[in-house]
Amino acid sequence: MSYVVLARRYRPQTFEDLVGQEPIVTTLRNAIRSDRVAHAYLLAGPRGVGKTSMARILSKALNCKHGPTDTPCNACDICRCISEGNDIDVLEIDGASNRGIDEVRNIRQNAAYAPSRGRYKIYIIDEVHMLTREAFNALLKTLEEPPAHVKFIFATTAVNRLPETVQSRCQRFDFRNISVHDIEKRLLDICKSEGVQVEPSAIHMIARYARGGLRDSQSVLDQLLSFCKDKISPEDVNFVLGCIGEDKIFGMFESFVKKDVSTALRIVDEILNEGKTSGEFIDQLLSCIRELLIFSSCGPEAKWIEFTAPLVQKYGNSISRDTLMYMVQILSDARMRTTDSLLQRILLEIAVIKLCRMESVGSLYEIAEKIASLEDRLVHLKSQPVKENEDIAPAQKAVARHIVSEPVSEAYHTPPGKGNDFGSAGDEKNLWEKVLLMIQSKKKSTWALLKEGRFAGFKDGEIAIEFPGNCSFHKEKLDQIEEKKLIEQCAKEVVRGNVRLKLMVSKNGSSEKTKSNVSAGRDSSDQQPVDPVLSEPAVKKTLDLFGGHVVKVNK
Repeated sequence: MSYVVLARRYRPQTFEDLVGQEPIVTTLRNAIRSDRVAHAYLLAGPRGVGKTSMARILSKALNCKHGPTDTPCNACDICRCISEGNDIDVLEIDGASNRGIDEVRNIRQNAAYAPSRGRYKIYIIDEVHMLTREAFNALLKTLEEPPAHVKFIFATTAVNRLPETVQSRCQRFDFRNISVHDIEKRLLDICKSEGVQVEPSAIHMIARYARGGLRDSQSVLDQLLSFCKDKISPEDVNFVLGCIGEDKIFGMFESFVKKDVSTALRIVDEILNEGKTSGEFIDQLLSCIRELLIFSSCGPEAKWIEFTAPLVQKYGNSISRDTLMYMVQILSDARMRTTDSLLQRILLEIAVIKLCRMESVGSLYEIAEKIASLEDRLVHLKSQPVKENEDIAPAQKAVARHIVSEPVSEAYHTPPGKGNDFGSAGDEKNLWEKVLLMIQSKKKSTWALLKEGRFAGFKDGEIAIEFPGNCSFHKEKLDQIEEKKLIEQCAKEVVRGNVRLKLMVSKNGSSEKTKSNVSAGRDSSDQQPVDPVLSEPAVKKTLDLFGGHVVKVNK
């Protein structure tokens, strides 16, 4: 007799044998017990998770000589023929090779005839999504109102390719990927039946490699049995599957942490010389990074993933989540580019060099907090005079010289000389500058609008601010209750008295700079053209933030 592979020899024969699909098993068994079996079922899910096996078990449950029963005997002639796939009343059709309208027309014609020996004539169409649109349309009427003795069971790995009109006529069951634990348990049972010794870590590697497909894991185990005969070790699994050893993966992570480019490139050379591909190496790195990301985000209580203990213990808390996501971005880009490229080694080495040279990445929130802190320090620095003999760091002194164009000689809360009046015009100007600085430290958006106006004087407790005609928006915005209250509160703290704010728009629509030019005997035609640099939004925002000005340097 020819050899029968493990996936066929250990194929589930009863509902109890199905692994990892308990909700579907419970529903179908209850439907059989209560005589609520539908006329059409749609079994959808990834490959190797039990769709076709479920279709055969359901067929045996309906046609068994002792049924309908949720525990088919698997001993009668009907059950044996269905298990072997050659029963006369249970027709297994390959949707990929019988996808045309003629094949569906034959199904419709044969469905009218009664079953030969069983209770039902059952049509199992595997990969049903391969049928043509015309074939689906020809099947619709029969699918919706089939004869009482006909049952349809469809299986597909691409349910989204089925017309909604077909899906709506079926009871749909979505099969899920099988957990690593369930696959391990099933493989250990098979090894025990086969008399094979296997290390638990090797079984774990096979189960993870299968990625939720029990049939895939059985095929790998079959391949390993041919290679190892009676004992399987983790080294054998790595050799057969082409996996990269954990020592090299951990060595690569160590190189990333220590920024050791030389060691990282040496590991890449060793891996490629062993016959491994760039894609396999990147896939394993991404899998490890995923583990670290989930561990750092959810902790060890994340039960949906099997953590690699040495990896998590060594790097789980030493690499930030933002850095890990940056690593995923670099490796994913390299993975996509190496798929069809002849420069796979170069692209992989470039990605590794980037990862070794990267700095720790912080979140945008942390960066924003640092920028805000820096702004506060600069505002405070601007309010203080710079003295040549002051004992401050040279870098701070240089920043002060470049940023502070008009140092203020007094603190914010220095009381004015005369109760509720600013005093002379010079004092008024200085105190108004202090008000602006205080507003800037509290709310920059208000300060940015207010500084476009001109201080027009202070009389009887009222501060007058005049805006050019093209700045009416500024006045309307500052006239809002919250904005006005903030300005008056800051002025009150500086003046040490009650202050009211009066906002005006100049009647002639000209700005203060234009007035000064006219009064000096210069008209608009004699003015210097506006530097295009000043019109750049980024330049404007920088000048507003630091209160600076642009200086032209002649080379």
